[in-house]
Amino acid sequence: MLSNGQETNKVSTIKGKPRGYFQKVLAVDCETTGLVVNVDDPSYNPKTKEEYQAISWGLVVADAETFKPIEKMYIEIQWNGVALWDNRAQKIHGLSKEHLATNGFTEAEAVEAMGTLIMKHWGPNVSIRLLGHNVATFDMWFLKRIFRRHNIDLTFGSRHIDTSSIGFVNWGTYSSDELFSMMGYEDRGKHNALDDALMSLESARVTRLLFNKCLEE
Repeated sequence: MLSNGQETNKVSTIKGKPRGYFQKVLAVDCETTGLVVNVDDPSYNPKTKEEYQAISWGLVVADAETFKPIEKMYIEIQWNGVALWDNRAQKIHGLSKEHLATNGFTEAEAVEAMGTLIMKHWGPNVSIRLLGHNVATFDMWFLKRIFRRHNIDLTFGSRHIDTSSIGFVNWGTYSSDELFSMMGYEDRGKHNALDDALMSLESARVTRLLFNKCLEE
């Protein structure tokens, strides 16, 4: 899971389980100082050197079969003084530089805390499967970047659970706001990373539950 760049992606050999079986998922969401558009990595543009920072994280370790939470973490991070700051992003999450300076952890402290949680549940050799809204195209990039800034490479699996796709295919939704509303959640107002990770996890759980009920009928 934590490596020096040499990835290990062990295939499950658990008796009675399908090939590629995994026991846990990491539901994740982050709020950021902004994002780079029209590039693969929304956290950094290598041509223009435009860079943004994740300033809060919600992590939920969950059972991959039931989608029930096992352990969760919320962490806010001080602005590093280097990343660009887009006021439009601040309007979404409501986190100011001043608030983070008083209440946030340093990036090094955040990496240590998140890394400890991940190591506890995945260890050094098991690749991580993520769950979240646009998780592979947004949150995973920011997660890689914050750890790489501290010389740590996380090893991810090749399959992740994107609730954006779940929402579009199964519920006809185009945004997390729409999907979470379909799940019965009230308007969330300012985005909170842990709340969003939990709502994404619950969206996956409810969708699977209803699908299984339909199969039984």
